Amino acid sequence: MRKLPPLGALRAFEAAARLGHFGKAADELCVTHSAISHQVRSLESALGVVLFEKRGRLQQLTDAGRQLLHAVQQALDIMADGCGQAAAPGMSGALRISAPAELAHRFFPRLIGEYAQRHPAITLHLLVHDSDSREINPAADITILYAMGDSDWSRYWVLPFQAIAFFPVCHPSLMEGDNALRSPGDLARSCLLHDDADGKTWATWLGAHAANLAMPARNLHFAHSGLAIEAALQQTGVCLADVLTAGEELKSGRLVRPFRGSVPSPGNYYLVAERRKRDDARLASFVAFAGLARYLCEFSSPDQEI
Repeated sequence: MRKLPPLGALRAFEAAARLGHFGKAADELCVTHSAISHQVRSLESALGVVLFEKRGRLQQLTDAGRQLLHAVQQALDIMADGCGQAAAPGMSGALRISAPAELAHRFFPRLIGEYAQRHPAITLHLLVHDSDSREINPAADITILYAMGDSDWSRYWVLPFQAIAFFPVCHPSLMEGDNALRSPGDLARSCLLHDDADGKTWATWLGAHAANLAMPARNLHFAHSGLAIEAALQQTGVCLADVLTAGEELKSGRLVRPFRGSVPSPGNYYLVAERRKRDDARLASFVAFAGLARYLCEFSSPDQEI
């Protein structure tokens, strides 16, 4: 018989390690801060190693913690996918997902590729709709919409994504040399990459973190953040991003955060589907897929709505 730590302790560790903060892990798992601390301590005791070191307000992984995190995330992904397949064996057919351009460009290609490997009998279609759209795509089984929370979706099954925040990102080369970005004030000599026509998002960030800095003279505007991020990858300038649109580039080191400040998004992403489709095995499997589920607010039943 395999001797394994409790699953609850492993889930608490994975959330705390991924988020770098016990309080944020508690919010995600809907438990108290002390519960996360207790679970992590029990796991450290069971393994006989220290998994976290406190650095200021953040919890940073030790070498043992980093090694364990990779294994635990793989194991949780496999268990989640296995449960999904057991609950809906023999799934096949097509599943159509419609996403705003920035997510269709930066977030979903990798995710649906991973899902397709686990479910080869399902044919996935990634559709694109306008970033400002507030209507579900009638050609899709699942529509991802960005909204301010005032939309009337009472006729639909709706799941919110976790709240996002915007922060500056740039190519690592912009943090090297004599003109390196070291503080928000250095943005005065940079080119700002915008995903809006009026520069409001950057103005909000500058107002919060560089109030005395006038808007830099060099600005480029793009139709959506996916294009702005692509320009940042080409060393064109600095753009604002979030964990959905730039998460993979930050993990790989292709992009970096020159400063730590962020501002909350005024809106949020929502997964929206027709009520009659929420029991569809393919849709349920995709929503429960670990690669997507970690970005959704946890829910207790398929009847949750907003």
